[in-house]
Amino acid sequence: MGRPDLSLPPIPSSFQRLTTWLSPQMPEKLIHRHEKISDAQLVAVAVLQHLHKAVYFSRWWAMLKTNFFPWFPSEVQARVRLERLTPVIERVSVEVEQLDFSVIDSAPLPTCLFKRAKRCKFPGAAYGFSTAGMVYGYKVHAWTTLNGKIAKYELHPANVHDFVVGCEMNVDWPAFGGPKQIGDKGYQSGTYRTPPKTNAKTPDPRWKEEYAAARKIIESALSVLVGAGLRWGQVKTKLSLRRKVALAVLGYNLKFRDIDLSP
Repeated sequence: MGRPDLSLPPIPSSFQRLTTWLSPQMPEKLIHRHEKISDAQLVAVAVLQHLHKAVYFSRWWAMLKTNFFPWFPSEVQARVRLERLTPVIERVSVEVEQLDFSVIDSAPLPTCLFKRAKRCKFPGAAYGFSTAGMVYGYKVHAWTTLNGKIAKYELHPANVHDFVVGCEMNVDWPAFGGPKQIGDKGYQSGTYRTPPKTNAKTPDPRWKEEYAAARKIIESALSVLVGAGLRWGQVKTKLSLRRKVALAVLGYNLKFRDIDLSP
């Protein structure tokens, strides 16, 4: 069931509605006097940044303080607290559910322009191949449901083969009900249902033509994430990259969650 697009109502209204939903999912903690907003409010602001496609957090935060929330704390405090909340955002962004089918694919996450890769010192970044050619950085590997919801995702250096990551992600396969998995030709194995290669002597008998439409579902989902800012801005640490991806996934998955975001 689709949910309202929180980028359309006034920002204070979307902020309040999103905060109400996030509050029960935040861990209990000691509230300090210098913390002028709650963890739920802080995460709500960060999610709305992606929904409104604001590239830079500093400009987004300054705009909110100037026009809507003058009582917000400093941007530095917000960044420090968001860094600590990264594991919480990752947990909230997806949910384990029973699936009949899952679709697997990956998308590149460059950490810099390719021509600057030799000078880039981003931790863990590596050269790798993607459908767009050579990339330097990471890849986000994801499972989606047949309606496009992102059910699970992981980040790995770009030089790790998709099939290797797929095997690692399958550790959680039983928790999702052991779904049938649909992949592209990079996932050729006995586990995945993949289209036949052009030179294949014995095509996979489990492959059906309707699975090709399912492949387009995950490609569209990853394209939406990219369009919502998955590759925008600058990140300097692996933790900040994890947080940016988690916020993008959380914002994208809101329309699939069984939650009340009505006024």
